[in-house]
Amino acid sequence: MANVLLAHPNIVDAATLSGGSWQAPLNNLLDRRLAKLARTTSAARAHTTFDVDLGVGKLLTVVALVRHNVSTQGRWRVRITNDATFKTVLYDSALENDPPTDATMTLEFRTETYRLWESEWPIAWPTFYTPVALDWEADNFWSGSISEAIRKEYPSLLLVVLPSPISARYVRFEFDDTTNPDGYLEFGRVFLGSTWQPVKNAAYGATFGWETDTTVRRSLGGTPYFDPKPVRRVHHFELDSLNKDEALGRVFEMQRSAGVHKEVLVVWDKDDPINLIRQSYLARLRQLNPLAMPFFNNYTTTFETEEAT
Repeated sequence: MANVLLAHPNIVDAATLSGGSWQAPLNNLLDRRLAKLARTTSAARAHTTFDVDLGVGKLLTVVALVRHNVSTQGRWRVRITNDATFKTVLYDSALENDPPTDATMTLEFRTETYRLWESEWPIAWPTFYTPVALDWEADNFWSGSISEAIRKEYPSLLLVVLPSPISARYVRFEFDDTTNPDGYLEFGRVFLGSTWQPVKNAAYGATFGWETDTTVRRSLGGTPYFDPKPVRRVHHFELDSLNKDEALGRVFEMQRSAGVHKEVLVVWDKDDPINLIRQSYLARLRQLNPLAMPFFNNYTTTFETEEAT
């Protein structure tokens, strides 16, 4: 199990977005309101590819797209570079997904012939269930995949945690989902940033679950009536073994910068592929809890994170 990752700030807001073909503006990805979606004119590859220009090289550890409608058959690719032409890249999720056996193969050649390597693009919705979690008769028993019906209801996230930090200016998003039943792709928010991972993981006793603002009222006869609201994920966890640099240089500064209103990306366990989407989400700090120093050179604090909706 990997230690929890927290990413802040989102450095995309000052970026320039370009490419693709859009019926709802691409720049909607720069708006924190997830309901304000960017929507392509079709599901064709040329219409669903777009670039992010950060203006100057910035440190990246995590790349995410929040609230998307990529189908269960859809694949996607992320490339990161300092070359505006993308002929040479610093990171390619297709290569990371399945590195080539020919070490002499150049990235430029690989890019120009990507149709030969489609199977290496990461799938947008990877294995979601183990066989133990499914009935033998279930249609997805062998694949462990999520169904299209559940996919449409599920909080969606496309996420790449880089093997090591990269300083880069350009990020390209590409999609292969031409048979998407909606006939287009849409996205709510893009997140680019660097992460912090504590040396020692969250203490035992952490909690994780769903919350909702749905209200229930009963008629005089006792019949319940509901005012449904979306559910959201919430984490409560304690970091009880922080050193001084982590406590003051990381936690204290993150609280100052993020407050309770700015974006924080939570990745609970990047090494758990089946539960990665379940336990990773765009959030905010619900409250700012103080640092405590129970004994020499040891700091503790509690995090409460609430999913953005």
